[in-house]
Amino acid sequence: MRAALRNPWLVAAAGLGIALAALYLAGIGSNPPGLYDDEASIGYNAWTIAHFGVDQYGNHVPLFFADFGDYKGPVATYLVAPLTWIMPSGATVVRVPSVLAGIAIFLIAARLAYVLTGSQLVALITMALTALQPWLFLQSHTMLEGNILMVLCILVACWCLAEAQRSTSNRWWTAAGVALALTVYCYSVGRLLAALVALAAVVAFHRAGRARMLRLLFPLAAAYVVLGAWALANPGALFQRFQNVGLFADNPSMLTAVGRFIGNYLSYFSPNFLLLHGDGNYRQTTGFGGVLLDATLPLILAGAVRLAMTWRRPWARFVFAGTLLAPVPAALTLAAPHALRGAGLLPFLLLFMIEGTEWLVQALRAKPALVAALAAVSVASAAPYFVDFFTVYPARAANAFEAGEAPALQRAYAIAQQGDHRLLLSASLNQPAMQLMYALLAPPPQNPFVATARLTVVSNAAQLAGASVGDVIVVGPSDTVPPGARLLFLVRDGQQHDAPVAPMGNDLLRVYVEGGA
Repeated sequence: MRAALRNPWLVAAAGLGIALAALYLAGIGSNPPGLYDDEASIGYNAWTIAHFGVDQYGNHVPLFFADFGDYKGPVATYLVAPLTWIMPSGATVVRVPSVLAGIAIFLIAARLAYVLTGSQLVALITMALTALQPWLFLQSHTMLEGNILMVLCILVACWCLAEAQRSTSNRWWTAAGVALALTVYCYSVGRLLAALVALAAVVAFHRAGRARMLRLLFPLAAAYVVLGAWALANPGALFQRFQNVGLFADNPSMLTAVGRFIGNYLSYFSPNFLLLHGDGNYRQTTGFGGVLLDATLPLILAGAVRLAMTWRRPWARFVFAGTLLAPVPAALTLAAPHALRGAGLLPFLLLFMIEGTEWLVQALRAKPALVAALAAVSVASAAPYFVDFFTVYPARAANAFEAGEAPALQRAYAIAQQGDHRLLLSASLNQPAMQLMYALLAPPPQNPFVATARLTVVSNAAQLAGASVGDVIVVGPSDTVPPGARLLFLVRDGQQHDAPVAPMGNDLLRVYVEGGA
């Protein structure tokens, strides 16, 4: 222990890691504000699994969780589940695994940098620059299924492969295969991404021997066997979501679909996405700059040049193959670029960054002060993003994360229950029943609860017009309410405002009581 404390590099690494972890843990339950419906679904199902052993529909310990026209990967839900025994429900408990995954990513990136370069300085710089990437930071503060867990698994696989290159032990090949197997169950995109990364690894490292390739592929093959068995037992479920969001969702011609794919694929390498604007969705990018820290782009490009010059090395071939294949699953969907679906590209960009950082350190090894100054400037360049994140972004993202919806639904439910009236929820509110069930911690299964609670989700104006006197109606800003309905309160910018208040177009929801025409 004393020897470790006398090592300045270990002290610096520990201090930096603690500071970055504190940055990641700051405000995890309140920024981003609110709790998006995907997060509420994970939180509710985690709670029901932990306390009742079933999901929201009463299925016992399912492999995948049925949700809004989709089946969510199980890793996120099962990680949150034990936390519900010791933490209150809400955004914090749902997001803790994501934040811890983000912290693990920048620590593993530092270890990976040291394995690849043998340089403690490169490892420290890599830790800082990885942690400050907007792509990683924001996604570590949300739990929109489990994409950040997918990124962690891909990076772990890369680390294990790097260790395997310098070790005589075969366990690193097996560990890489296990990480890819877990990728399959983290996020829907990971089901294909894991196979593509494995393909890149086999193409690059096949000369390591058949036994090692089998060690790499066996865990992944086992994961696909389980996935295939589940798909056979649940016909059509595996591709249910893809049918709605995939390239062929609107039945285009093959030529149109190919053109879309090419455009989508290239968008993940565009400056507009990487550096300028991200993907335009405030749940996935903040709207302040792109998904990468600007200062790291020169390092990424330098790393690409450096690896290209050593193309015969298996590692160089793996990094390039992985980079080219990583955006493929995301490009097969209609929305592009999409920061969540395209996040599998991030680990490979970090590998280029490590190579570029090593090149910079070697080129300036006679000028350590200059290296330190450049590293400090790179880190400082992240300051505007983080100032925006902790000051302006919460208000900008309030509606995107449905901030204030759950408390408003609880209040509306209480009002309806007091008078023994129905609660009508407009379908335009994006899964309001799920938000309410998680806010109330209503016992599963969902359908009997909805029936006994006199809760109805309505999808058109005619159904709203059928409200009885005293019924409480919760609608979105574009819904038409019955003529006799009286406004009780509304939610705007995450806050409740009681009547009399003038409705506005940026309201998240409005709550009325039917008084009769």
